[in-house]
Amino acid sequence: MIISASDHQIFADRGLIRVEGLIPDAVVAPARDLAYGRLEKVGLWRDGAWAGGRDEAQTLKLAKAALKDIGKSSIFKNLLTPDVLDIARQLVNGEAIRAEAYPQFLFTHPNASEWVVPYAAWHLDLPRLGPLGAPGAQMFSFVDTVLPGGGGTLFVAGSHRLLNDVGAIRSQELKKRLREHSYFRDLMDKSIVDRNRFMSEVHYVDDVPLRVVELTGAPGDVFFTDLRMLHAIAPNASGNPRMMITQRFPREAVADHIYG
Repeated sequence: MIISASDHQIFADRGLIRVEGLIPDAVVAPARDLAYGRLEKVGLWRDGAWAGGRDEAQTLKLAKAALKDIGKSSIFKNLLTPDVLDIARQLVNGEAIRAEAYPQFLFTHPNASEWVVPYAAWHLDLPRLGPLGAPGAQMFSFVDTVLPGGGGTLFVAGSHRLLNDVGAIRSQELKKRLREHSYFRDLMDKSIVDRNRFMSEVHYVDDVPLRVVELTGAPGDVFFTDLRMLHAIAPNASGNPRMMITQRFPREAVADHIYG
């Protein structure tokens, strides 16, 4: 599958693009069935509905045990289709990419009565590389439908364009520098009450438009994001578990610098 010049420009400007239905349901369905089957065995999924109890600690313990190493199943590895790999390469201008052996399974059980943009846990997974440039892309896909408020990962679209001229930098130092701007101070400030405005309003820092984006979609939809994007886990105020997969695709030329 060939992505358009417009998609390349959106990825450069906003740091993410969405490709609907990229992974066929015939590939996704076995992964979905495996996940729900494991949850059913421990009593967290019953008659097509979430059956977790009020004991949060016990629910987390059961879910963690049930889903341990599920991403290492060949069923989940099948979600990294040739189209997914091809688009990841296109987004780094045809360079070779390094893929981890297995995708990571992302799970959030229903854990909130009200959904709100979080103030905590904004971070980078990998260090910025400074003069070595954009490190690569990351894919996120949906094992089952994730609706708004359903725990989909949150990103600050546009944040990958900031602080690329300060050399190599890790997550904590990046956040410290970003907080010099009122937008990021407010985003990470517990006392700010009107938090959902970060999703509806566009703010500018150094002429870069910024807005919080929630990853939502149907099984097989895929988001590709820039590895430099600030992001956070979100609460799940829906009645269903959030089940997604992710896989990082750093450029081969810089992978040793990222993981070293």
